[in-house]
Amino acid sequence: MINEIKTIVQNYLNNAKLCALQVGAVTADGIKVSDKLIIPNELIVGNLKATLVTGQQVRLLRDHGGQKFYILEVINQ
Repeated sequence: MINEIKTIVQNYLNNAKLCALQVGAVTADGIKVSDKLIIPNELIVGNLKATLVTGQQVRLLRDHGGQKFYILEVINQ
């Protein structure tokens, strides 16, 4: 019984989309984090959002659930 509970909890944590760091490139539509995924501007927050220029690399913090992405820093200009 204990092992089944541990398995359930582990599966939940694997699928919960906890906070994570991500790197992406600024585009006109948002921030591109992979070939298939562009985070729309509506989901991006942070003080640096207003100063971003297309082509910059940024480090993001994805919040729990993946509904907001905070810009932590600009990696290269």
